[in-house]
Amino acid sequence: MMDGFHYTQCGLDYIWLLNGYTVEETRWGRAVSVQDADGLHQAIGRAIVGGGQRLRGQEVRFLRARLKLSQDGLAVLLGSTRGSVARWEAEPDKAIPGTADHGLRMLYVLKMQEHPLICQITDLLAELDERTHGSAGPVPFRQNDGAWLRQAA
Repeated sequence: MMDGFHYTQCGLDYIWLLNGYTVEETRWGRAVSVQDADGLHQAIGRAIVGGGQRLRGQEVRFLRARLKLSQDGLAVLLGSTRGSVARWEAEPDKAIPGTADHGLRMLYVLKMQEHPLICQITDLLAELDERTHGSAGPVPFRQNDGAWLRQAA
């Protein structure tokens, strides 16, 4: 075990923060605030794609989320199926196939470098996913006599 904060909120079970966070006790328990979480996630992504080990399910889920793609969208870009992506993510410690590994690393690096074509493709897929699977809009709730109730939109 390391000193610091075990940062599991990113979906990876091996990230430890040595600094750059604050801990505060609240009446609901301990609250942790990470300074520049987006910058941290960028650094984690760079470390993942630059690492020598094959990508595993938990890294697939992390990188897919950073790409803002659904399982369907990632499957389209990798020439795979949504079921395959779902299986990879369901097995967080199992390495994914080599071709998918290389393809996902390449997609991630190009997206982070803001390659115009990759950005256009991933943005289009994210937009299509939102139209297909997105929410129907905001869902309002109101507290009434101490109980939260969903309100008609």
